[in-house]
Amino acid sequence: MKSILKKKTLWLTLYGIFITMIFLYLLFPSDIVQSRLENAVHSSGFILKMEKLRPSLPFGLKMKDITISSASSADIPFQGDWLDLQLNPLSFFQKHTSLGLSGKAYGGKFDGRVLMDSLSKMYPPVEGKLNFQNIDLAGYAFIKTLLTKEITGRAKGNLSYISAQEISGKSSGTISLLITKGAYPLSEPFLGLRRIEFDRGEIKAQLKNGILKMEKLEIEGNQINCFFKGEITLADDFKLSQLNLNGVMEILGQNKAKMNVIIGGTLANPIFRYI
Repeated sequence: MKSILKKKTLWLTLYGIFITMIFLYLLFPSDIVQSRLENAVHSSGFILKMEKLRPSLPFGLKMKDITISSASSADIPFQGDWLDLQLNPLSFFQKHTSLGLSGKAYGGKFDGRVLMDSLSKMYPPVEGKLNFQNIDLAGYAFIKTLLTKEITGRAKGNLSYISAQEISGKSSGTISLLITKGAYPLSEPFLGLRRIEFDRGEIKAQLKNGILKMEKLEIEGNQINCFFKGEITLADDFKLSQLNLNGVMEILGQNKAKMNVIIGGTLANPIFRYI
């Protein structure tokens, strides 16, 4: 008899939770939550727009047709088909707020985690990790804003970031990126090439003290192969970041050649020199 009562109590409890969740979902104040979320993002210097917002189990929100633009310029750092944010309940007992995220944008998918000071202070993040795959770089217009050049190809990889406030005033991060079937236009013709087309490009780098150390920068294609290492000193205006790379370039085809090359200048205007 006791076991029957226990089972009934369990099922009634589960039923009550289920009904409560259904009512919370149906009565979810989407307009109010959307307005507060947009205000929080705006206080960080960005403008958030979306077509639709709804709750997402277990502790999150899902936004459809989302756009995040700069409040001070025409830049649009992000546009996505949908974005799902999940709050970590343990955040209520910790110093920082932790959000899990996943979504679809630029023909690909992504997921990760971001640590913030609070929901009312989202930017800059304290820490972040992001994994992405099958991203169409040609569709990501913000790259052209950063580099003044349009890069094409499909990208996958991951990146991580820890802000200055967490590690003795110095930011750090890592980047691992693989691009397939891409092209990169050159500011000036180099060896008769106006752009570098490649089948495969790979980047592995570490960020420390404002310097991006390129552990691997490799490009392989039918026209040319490149194998570089070095450093990029980041500037506030990203396209003006200073290049200090060196490595080997292999020219393929009928006029095969192999040479040592140094790349200086900036991201927007790289300068090639033969050794």
